[in-house]
Amino acid sequence: MEPTTKTKRGCDVAEPGEELACMTRTTAQSERIGVSAVEGAFSIMGWAFREQIVSDHGIDALAEVDGLTAEPSGRYLAVQIKCGPSYFKRRTAGGWRFMGEPRHLRYWLANLMPVILVIVDADTRAGYWVQITHDAVHYTDKSWWIEIPEAQILDDRAQLRLRELALATVPAIADPVEQALPLLPPSAVEMLSALRPVDPDGALRLAKFLSEGREQSRDTVEALLDASRGWSHASTLRLTTIGAYANEHGHRDLAMRAFALASARTVPEAAMAERVRLAGVAAVMAMVADDRQHANDLLRLAREHAGVSLLADVAVCAFDADEAGRESALETLLRNASDEQLNAEPTCLLFLAERAFARGDLDQALTLYDRSCRRFPRIVGGRLGQARVLIERMVRGSSVVPHHDQRRAVELAVAVRDEMRRWAGPSEDAHRLVVQERMLAQAFTEVIELATPVDFGGQATDREAADPTVAIVGAQASIALGDRARAARFADAMRDTTTEPLLRALAADPRQPREQTVIAWRAALDAADTAFAARIILHRLAAHGALAPADLDRLGALANLDDHDRLLFTARHTAAAGDLDAAVAMLRSQPSPSAGEMLVELLHEAGRFDEALAVCDEIWRIYGALKGLQDKINILASRGDFDGAEACAAQLLATGELPAEHRRQLHRRMIERRMTLGNWTGMEAVCRTALRDQADDAEYGWGLIYAQLNQDHWDTAWTTYCQLRPNVFHPSVVRAWVELHLKFGVGPQCQATAMTLMDRFESDHDARAQLARLEAQD
Repeated sequence: MEPTTKTKRGCDVAEPGEELACMTRTTAQSERIGVSAVEGAFSIMGWAFREQIVSDHGIDALAEVDGLTAEPSGRYLAVQIKCGPSYFKRRTAGGWRFMGEPRHLRYWLANLMPVILVIVDADTRAGYWVQITHDAVHYTDKSWWIEIPEAQILDDRAQLRLRELALATVPAIADPVEQALPLLPPSAVEMLSALRPVDPDGALRLAKFLSEGREQSRDTVEALLDASRGWSHASTLRLTTIGAYANEHGHRDLAMRAFALASARTVPEAAMAERVRLAGVAAVMAMVADDRQHANDLLRLAREHAGVSLLADVAVCAFDADEAGRESALETLLRNASDEQLNAEPTCLLFLAERAFARGDLDQALTLYDRSCRRFPRIVGGRLGQARVLIERMVRGSSVVPHHDQRRAVELAVAVRDEMRRWAGPSEDAHRLVVQERMLAQAFTEVIELATPVDFGGQATDREAADPTVAIVGAQASIALGDRARAARFADAMRDTTTEPLLRALAADPRQPREQTVIAWRAALDAADTAFAARIILHRLAAHGALAPADLDRLGALANLDDHDRLLFTARHTAAAGDLDAAVAMLRSQPSPSAGEMLVELLHEAGRFDEALAVCDEIWRIYGALKGLQDKINILASRGDFDGAEACAAQLLATGELPAEHRRQLHRRMIERRMTLGNWTGMEAVCRTALRDQADDAEYGWGLIYAQLNQDHWDTAWTTYCQLRPNVFHPSVVRAWVELHLKFGVGPQCQATAMTLMDRFESDHDARAQLARLEAQD
């Protein structure tokens, strides 16, 4: 027999049936070279290398930090090793592309230890590594890949970075989908949660794309929908997840496209109800976009399967009904639906709640909003609806405990806004509600901060600050604080919008002729396009005696005016036109918190103080409205009854319901009065009360010290200063600060502070002269 020849790999030339065995042996050899090279690299570092001998699912070995030293760490890296030329074929600009299987990726990302992948060059035995993280992964239609940098060589130079991975960071995400959920809108979270058990790869992909692309949500959705054409494995749930995400980000056209694609997919007969429902959802969105032809096409499936899906039936009803009777027809349909059907469709519950709110049935509206939130606790419309009802209930005087409703409304709106900010959603509605509530509380300084963009020192995002209502309320708060220049800046920010005329009218000089003022408000009336703006304009025209009945008819629908609203505007106009008694009679005929507040305003302006005070007491006693007590303080002070004003202020502070800036204002007025009277004992007492309420206020601290110094209680004043350390916030307190230090000691820190104050109060000669006295102590 002729001797056998050898291949280049050293294998005998075998019969065709033996070729596979030869290849297998070669792969095994390559694997052993890779394991040996990686083990050698970790041994040089002083790490223990423990190979997984038993068949594994993607982890070849565990490397323990300092495992070969006298003090092993007990901290590990999980290592997957690949060796051979095939892993170096896919070149990138910075290394090599490794293509992987979805099952391995899920396993690696879920691992409790950081996972590194090492590819080994069998010829040079050099290893190159990369950490497996979700952020580093790139998805293809059917697989995924990760770049292994050529610069990341597995040798002693990599020890520091690998040690940091094992000891200091959390390199492997236990559940990438869970990590993404807080960065996604609520309905997308619900869809993604349903997707995970049936399509884990799809859930992983969407979690990454949707969360990472939230700042460019429209581009993200468009890219996913375009890619979905090539997804042979794209499920209905994937598309509905994308649709829910697009809808909550405000991209109705893309949401319609996603839901339409989902409804068009072939599904088992058992899932037909969901397909019909999705067609209904897409049809509703087509109607909102005024694309009736597309809506009609989508509704063919719903008509063929009438009664299968409540939401699809709603879509058919909305399409067939005439515009004037559409809402009534929908309400009738939904009221005939079963509780089970309604509970399965929070959107339908929200529609019924909105209808109840519009007709003034606040209890029913709140019940329906609560019901939608029980079904879906994170639902945005339900929580914001609850907040709106609570505020409206407070305004109308039907709250049993107004402050409780007010506080709860703010908590709901702030929670929704902050969540939406996290997932880069349209948070304007929630922020607008927060701003309006704070304005109702007359927290003017806070309102201005909320309405001002972050870039200019405020708290609003750019989109929130661009909301017309937010800008209007910011301007109103500025005017309430006497800052018309700031109000004008809000107008500048809304230049060339329909809101600008209103803001210009608000910021106008109050000393200008009445005719010019009325012209400005008439211009604002012509531009009005929201209920909030319309109401403000009508009130301003009425306050100048320039409101015509035709104005109420013209803006009645836009401003959502009811009979009570019309009475208030008419009464304000009547008083401004000179017939105060007729206006008073109108307001007394339909008592409410808003009617009472307007009545107080008119009576106060007319100097009818006793009547105004009586109405203040009624507002507080009947409705629990803090505005009644606040107005009472101002009226008592304006007529010179400072003792009465202080007693009322103490009552108001005792409620614990005032915004911080109002509490500060009342404390300061009480302190200033005692200072004016030279009542130092009394001033000391009210300063202590104020400090118990707002301990960090430097003005209260210096007020207390000043009162003690004027009683010649120097030791007590020094003790107070040492405990409170109030900032030297104004030149007026420099003298007291200097006198205290001259008496009790001038140290290096005092000298340094004095130099800082010299610069701060450079233009105040008296303050600089006082501070110069400390320099003489050197």
